[in-house]
Amino acid sequence: MLQTSFDERKARIVGRCQTQCLITSRLLAGLLVALAAIPVAWAQSWKPSATEPFSPPTGPFAVGTHEYLWIDRNRAEPFTKDPADRRRLLARVWYPAEANGQETARYVLNANEFPEKSIYRQGSTVKTNSVTDAPLAKGKGDFPVLMYQPGGGTARFIGTFQAEQLASRGYVVISADHPGFSETRLFPDGHQFQADILLAPKETGNFRDDVLKNWDWLNNDVFPTWTADASYLLDKIAELNRTPGQLFYKRLDVSRIGMMGWSFGGATAMQMSRNDPRIKAVVCQDGQLFGDVRDKGTSRPFMLMHHGLEDKPPKPEQADIMEEMTAMTRAWDRSLIDNSTNDWYEITIAKTQHGHFSDFLLFFRRNPAELDPYRAHEIITAYTLAFFDSYLRGQDSDLLKAPADRYPEVTFRKGKGQKGPNKAR
Repeated sequence: MLQTSFDERKARIVGRCQTQCLITSRLLAGLLVALAAIPVAWAQSWKPSATEPFSPPTGPFAVGTHEYLWIDRNRAEPFTKDPADRRRLLARVWYPAEANGQETARYVLNANEFPEKSIYRQGSTVKTNSVTDAPLAKGKGDFPVLMYQPGGGTARFIGTFQAEQLASRGYVVISADHPGFSETRLFPDGHQFQADILLAPKETGNFRDDVLKNWDWLNNDVFPTWTADASYLLDKIAELNRTPGQLFYKRLDVSRIGMMGWSFGGATAMQMSRNDPRIKAVVCQDGQLFGDVRDKGTSRPFMLMHHGLEDKPPKPEQADIMEEMTAMTRAWDRSLIDNSTNDWYEITIAKTQHGHFSDFLLFFRRNPAELDPYRAHEIITAYTLAFFDSYLRGQDSDLLKAPADRYPEVTFRKGKGQKGPNKAR
């Protein structure tokens, strides 16, 4: 009885996750609530290896990790009414490290960070491949930096599957939460957070109106905060590099910073390529576009990644509206490409849904109708690595030239903007 209930709920969750690319993170928030309601089923659903779900890093470096709490004293917290509140960001960094044989870090460091019914509390026993505060790799020069933006409503570590792989290949990867549109409630300094303004619009039951109002809220209220957070994060990266005694002192190549993100985070990464010249190249992983980058384009090279399975509406009678909304998001993709002035790439991965671009599906039994999550992660990481190696390191890759026989699941397109390539050499 319990198993049947779990399978039914999982099906609804997966459906929501597929639709989330269209309705953005509102439905993902619903996904988290739905999972939180079934903690027993969650525990029983894990595969035997689910406490160590992440594939071992394939690069030449071991992986270290560290977390920071940063407080922007110059910026008020936009999601609370308290004028004394300052904007807080929790950031996790993965980096090339010296192997030291110590125990690997937990996926969720402090379960109390999240609400009592949060799904993330179930991840406190999950182990990663990273070692907390492992020594930074020695004698290898300065490392390029990748900023990762999580999906709306999700945690900074939801892309661990690729962050560890990229760090093992010589990148420093840094990701931060965005309070007000994440589940973080308790910070390491004891500060308790609860959003009480700029809240999501209440649903009316009119699917089309609810989607459009939600998009307006995301674009006008949430999105500017995320891009401001990203700019602040860039400042902190520069500070880490120039401050004696810091782990990364004079070891970060701040002239080679790329940005990537999943879902709403992918949209943020794309917008930052237009907003901030410090961002040199961008990968948007299954993200619906927001901001003015979708109309005006970018001068930076970028890659768009898409899931391959068809999105289905919450109710059959909403199919026409779903088709209309999907057409709008595809038109924005085309507008971005048409108005950009540098190299662009676009890949679609067959038999994947929105959740494949995150860690989420590692914790469920595989749906045989979908691509195995480990295969999907292998493909996502391979193309992400090839892209950043090309535009941040000047290393050519066959994956960026034409469809690849070793990845038949991928539909590949590319083009050149008016100004042609802009590779780092």
